Amino acid sequence: MFERPSLLLIIAQSGRMLAQSAAREGYRVRVADCFGDVDTLDVADRFIKLPPMDKTSHSEWLNVIISLSQDQPCSLICGTGIEQFYPALMSLPSHIHFAGSSLTSIQQVCEPINWIALLERLSLPFPPTRLHLPSSFKEKWLAKKRASWGGHHIVNARAVTETTDLYYQQYIAGRCASVLFLAHNRNAHVLLINQQFNVDAELDKFGLQAIASGMVLSDEQQNNIYLALQKLTQHLDLAGLMSLDFLITPSGDIFLLELNPRPTASCQLLPSSFPIIGWQLMCSTGGMPQLNTELPFEKQLLWFCFAPKKITIPANFDWPEYCYDIPATGSIINRGEIICSLLLEQKNDPIVDGHLIANKLIENLSIPA
Repeated sequence: MFERPSLLLIIAQSGRMLAQSAAREGYRVRVADCFGDVDTLDVADRFIKLPPMDKTSHSEWLNVIISLSQDQPCSLICGTGIEQFYPALMSLPSHIHFAGSSLTSIQQVCEPINWIALLERLSLPFPPTRLHLPSSFKEKWLAKKRASWGGHHIVNARAVTETTDLYYQQYIAGRCASVLFLAHNRNAHVLLINQQFNVDAELDKFGLQAIASGMVLSDEQQNNIYLALQKLTQHLDLAGLMSLDFLITPSGDIFLLELNPRPTASCQLLPSSFPIIGWQLMCSTGGMPQLNTELPFEKQLLWFCFAPKKITIPANFDWPEYCYDIPATGSIINRGEIICSLLLEQKNDPIVDGHLIANKLIENLSIPA
C-alpha cells in the first residue's frame, strides 16, 4: 500500500524539474543541487547548494542528504549524479527512504564492466566496447568517462591524454534516441520515445543539445526496444522512472548505449499534469500505477541554451514563460555553460526552431540595461 510521505528530499546536479513536479503534486520538498536556480528556490522548503560534482566526495554527498532531512522521516529521490554517488546510499539512516531502483541494479547499469557483461549475457546489441584502447586502430573510437552524463565527457579517443575512469566505444553514425519508461517488479511501461541531438557530433562535440518527443520508429524497431526493456527489467530490480539511450543506424539497426536509473530530463516532455513524483514513490513502495495504454499529447522540445560568450544575467530581465532553470540576477554564465533550458512546442524542424529561439533569448540577455 502506497503511503504518501510528509517530506520529500531531492538531490541532483539540477533538482528544479523534480522539485517543481513535487510542488505541483502537493509535496513539501527540500532540494540540494549545484545551481540554486530561481525557479528551484521558489518551490523548495529548504535548499543546500552542492559543490560541482567532480569536487564532491561520497561522504559529502551523504552528509548533505542527512542535513537536508533534519532527522525527519522522509523519502529521497535522486536525479543526475546518482551514477557517481550511489554507493553513499548504502549508508542512509533509517529515517530516509530511497525511492528508486535497488543499489545492486544501479551498480549493474552504472559500472561499464557490469553493464556490458549484462548486455552480452542478454544478447542485446551494443557498439564494440573495451576498457582499454589498443595502441593502434583504424576505426573511430570514443572515450567515455565512467559514471558521467550529458555527453560532454565523450571525446574522440585519439584526443585522450588522461585515461583514469575511461572506457571506449567504437563510433557508429546514426540518430541518438532514448525511451522513457516506468518500471516496477520486472514490468516496464513505455512513456515516450525521444530523439536526442548532440551539440555537433561531426566536430566531436557530443554534449546534449536537445531532446524531442514523438520520435517515430518502425514496428520492428519498436519491438526490438520493447524486447530489450523486457529483458532488462526481468534481470534487474528496477523501480521508477528512467530512460534507456540507444542509437539507430542509417540502415535501421539499433545499438543500446546506457540505461539511466533515475528520472531524466526527458520527463519534462510529459504533460505537466502527470504525477511523476507519485509514480516514482509508488513504484518504490507500492506497485505500478494504473496508466493508460495510449498517452496522447503534443510533441515537445527540451532545448539546453548554451552561452556563446560570457554573460552576466541582467536585473529585472523578463524571462519568457518557456524558460526554466533560471539563474539569479548577477549570475555569471561562462562561455559553453548552460544559461537555462527551454521547453518548446515542436512546430517545424526542432534544431532550427531551437537555435532561433535560443539565439533571440541570448541577444536580449546581452542588450545593455
